[in-house]
Parts: sequence; structure tokens; C-alpha cells
Amino acid sequence: MVITGMGVVAPNGIGIDNFWDSLIQGRSAVGKITHFDASSYPSQIAAEVSDFDPADYMDTKTGKRLARFAQFALAASEMAIEDSELNLAHEDPYRVGVYIGTAMGGMDVIQSQHAIFMEKGLKRMSPFAVVSSSTHSASGIIACNFRFKGTNTTVSAGCNSGLDAAFLAYNAIRLGDADVMIMGAGEAPITPCTYASFCAIGLHSRENSNPKKAVKPYDINADGMVLGEGSAVLILEERQRAMRRDAKIYGEILGYSSLNEAFDFIEVDTSCETMSLNLETAIKKASLHIREVDYINLHGNGILSYDILETKAIKSVFGELAYTIPMSSIKPITGHSISATAIWQTITSLLAFKNNIIPPTINIESPDPDCDLDYVSKGFIKKEVQTALINAHGFGGRHTVLVVGKLDGKR
Repeated sequence: MVITGMGVVAPNGIGIDNFWDSLIQGRSAVGKITHFDASSYPSQIAAEVSDFDPADYMDTKTGKRLARFAQFALAASEMAIEDSELNLAHEDPYRVGVYIGTAMGGMDVIQSQHAIFMEKGLKRMSPFAVVSSSTHSASGIIACNFRFKGTNTTVSAGCNSGLDAAFLAYNAIRLGDADVMIMGAGEAPITPCTYASFCAIGLHSRENSNPKKAVKPYDINADGMVLGEGSAVLILEERQRAMRRDAKIYGEILGYSSLNEAFDFIEVDTSCETMSLNLETAIKKASLHIREVDYINLHGNGILSYDILETKAIKSVFGELAYTIPMSSIKPITGHSISATAIWQTITSLLAFKNNIIPPTINIESPDPDCDLDYVSKGFIKKEVQTALINAHGFGGRHTVLVVGKLDGKR
């Protein structure tokens, strides 16, 4: 299955060109929170989408009825469809499906409607509150907006949701349930209560005085992650079908694996047994040898204990070859938008194929002694990239890897 269209709404750029330029230049989108007053919070920083106007992508009535994450997803889907140059008038609507991942859904609507209910009572609540807050509202509105009548579902599995949606979309086409799949993820978790819950668990960086330097994966001074928001959507088609219509092809899905440690809901198993096996399984399913992996797009979220274990797992799988493979994390630039981040990672890898450039991991100044691989920490590098691994981790001990390849790459 090949990817023929991409759309992105991210803190560091709306549209793939803006998104990519920010990545290769190493411009962080992390800053002080403006969505609400966070002055009483121990952490007061996030990666917000600051220049998004729903009216640019949807009518006012639709925009008012949608939670922010669904607004993002609808906008990203419009970009992806336009980028793919699909002629929807020639598509059978029953053969076009939509799979969108989200971990948090419409938390902004839930919190605002709860406040209205507590202050003014039931009669002042929005009649659209239930629909707007639903995790399925993004998949639903994309289908309604474009009249897609094929398979449609929502995946909610934490940080892994985007990659899970990609794999399910892959299978929908492989099994004959669809010709075209609109797949991706969307999140808008920067709300008072949601943000506070991440503060309460102690995962947030407290680098309030210097937000651009807050996320420091693989650095001995790393003190935590930073929440982000946004969406990314990809168009997936069967390879021969895409070639028949002379579509622009960014790359293809080669393999996928997802395993669960069953160790602890929050802590990661220090043995790295499951993480390592998951990497090995994804590579095997992609019919690749470890020598054929050109790039790894890391989960690297700035929580040092995880970053060390991710490095350990890569060394376990690749041995000495691990030191020859460039790898990077985009989270110091984009923040961590839970389910959407892994689709941003996928887009980053596909653009690396197109441009023969690997973006940097910024903010690594004093690498932890156990983090001694090539994280591309001195600025972007020029390199031909034909295969890439995208690594994601989520609460509950889930590890998910997607393998993508350049269409004319190593097969």
C-alpha cells in the first residue's frame, strides 16, 4: 500500500512545507501556554497551534459544533485529499474509508460544557455536546464532509493510536474492504484539567523560563515531555491503483508490529525485551535485513528513563550497526501530541525520502552516557533514505513500530 497524499496541522507549521521547513531548521514550537492561565501550574509550557482558523477549512456552523481535535483532523484531511489529487467525483463513496486515531478526543468540549452545567444548569448546555466530545467525531465529520460511505472507525489506544489507524487502514485495502483510506490522528489536549493531569503524574518539563529548550531527549539534563496538539492525515491506496492514475507516491507501508510489555501501566520494563522484540518483528514483517534500515524516527520524548531504554533496545536489535544508523526525535520541535505525533513522525520519514535530508534532534547538549547513538544532534544531514522505522510507545507498556519505504527503495 502506498501513501499518495499528506496533510498536517502542527504547532511548528500548518501544511507539509511549513512543517518540514521548521523541522530541518530546528525551530521549536514550544512556548508559554496561551489557551488558559497556567501561572499556578508547575509546568506552564506546551506546543500550541497558534495560527489555525477553522473558517479556512470549514463553514462557521460546522466549526462551532466540533471539538478542536476534530477541527484539526478535518483540516488535515482536506489538505491530504488535495495533495493526493484524487478526483472524488470518480470515486465510489462506498469504497473510501476513514480511520482516525485519538487518545483524548474532545476534552475541551467536555470541560467547557461541564463548567456551563455547574454554573448555569442543564438548559444552557449545547445540544451538540455529546456528539462534539465523542472520540469518533473526527472520523464522522470527515466522512460527512466528503460523503465517504465506506468503512469508518476511530482508534483510541494512547500514543500508538495513529500508527494503529495506519495499519488498520492498510488491512482494509488489503482485505478488499476499500480502495482508498483516509487515515491519521488528531489531538487537542492543552486544556486546564487535561494538562493538570499530566502535571500530576510528573511527566512535564518544568523548563518554564526557556521553553524552546524544554524537551531534551537523550540528554542527561532532560526533565520531561511537553504536550502538543494538532493532526496529521495520510491517503492510502493500493500500489498498482495509484500508479494507474499516475499519482504522486511518497512511499509505501512495508511492515508493522505492536506488542505489550504487560509490566506496568506507566513504567517501562528495563529489560527492554518486548521493545526489542517489537523492533525485530516489524523489520522481519517488512522483509528487511537490519542492514537495510536507513533511518529511525524515534519516540524520544524527553523522559530520560524511557529515552535510555529506547536506546538500549535499538542497540540490542542492531548491535554495532546501531552506531551507523542516523536517528532523530521531532518532539523537541513539535511537542508530544499523543496519537498525532507518530503520524507526524511518518510524514517526517516520507519527506526524508523525498528530500534526502534527515532532520535533527535539537537540544541535546550533554548526552547521557547511555545515549551514545547518532541522534543527528548537530543539525540536519543530507543522506539518501529509502527505508525508515517509526517507533511509538504508550501507557500500558505498548510498543508500536511502522516501517515505511521509498517506492524504488530496497525491497
